[in-house]
Amino acid sequence: MPAADRDEALRELGRMARDRRESANCTLEDIFERTRVRIEFLRGIEEGDYQGFPDLVYIKGFVRTYLSVINAEDLKDEFISWLNRESRKEQRLLPTNVLGDSTFPTKGFRQASRFWLFALLILILAGTGVYVWYSWENNNPFSSFPPVRASEPGGAVPGGNAASGDGTPTNMSLSRDVFLSILPPPVSAEPEPEPVKPSIVFRAVRGEAWMKVTVDDKVLFSRTLRAGSEVSWDLTAEARVVYGRTNVVEVILNGKNLGVANPRGSRASETYLYNPDGTYRKAAP
Repeated sequence: MPAADRDEALRELGRMARDRRESANCTLEDIFERTRVRIEFLRGIEEGDYQGFPDLVYIKGFVRTYLSVINAEDLKDEFISWLNRESRKEQRLLPTNVLGDSTFPTKGFRQASRFWLFALLILILAGTGVYVWYSWENNNPFSSFPPVRASEPGGAVPGGNAASGDGTPTNMSLSRDVFLSILPPPVSAEPEPEPVKPSIVFRAVRGEAWMKVTVDDKVLFSRTLRAGSEVSWDLTAEARVVYGRTNVVEVILNGKNLGVANPRGSRASETYLYNPDGTYRKAAP
């Protein structure tokens, strides 16, 4: 069955349904108040335009609800028959990781550069050298001890300085200890942190919203995200996300909270692209 025949049949059925609604003196706003089906979807049914609708199962539910309100249920079988004649079936997969235990992805970070580690070590060595030189010039640690002279027989040092048992003058040992005490302790380099895999999290923070997530031409999620719930995946390639309501779902990309896609909201669905490197943009309509 050509797609053009299917589309024309759905447009004709939509016109018939609109005539029934108008005969019943019922507006789209009245139907919305009774069913809570968005006016954009109701208008799409009457115009035969199902672009931006969620999955087929939701479309059928909207049509049944709409027809029951305007007392046009005799059109239901014909509507469902034409809706079932899809020209292409999409592959649908359940999410690989639905978070229900309040766990959050690990925060992302950049790998430390070794250049800055070497620069820090050089600065420490240079500062140590300057400190030693300054201390030597202004307060020589050896100045408080007499000059070292060769010991005389019997272990005595001329000038009354005692010698150690191996013949080494005691003042030399003290001077060495004083010199070593002014050196700073050695600096140990900290290990570099392990890199974190790119990830993406969607969290419904302002109510429920339908959304569709596609990665590598595979549909990972295509349903309504309930209020207060969230889903997440490891992001191995560009993610294409279609939002039914752009001001409801909060996005966390590689540990960074991006907020909702469009705080002002939109009456039509919008598509955004998210990349593993942390960049994102709105897709062209």
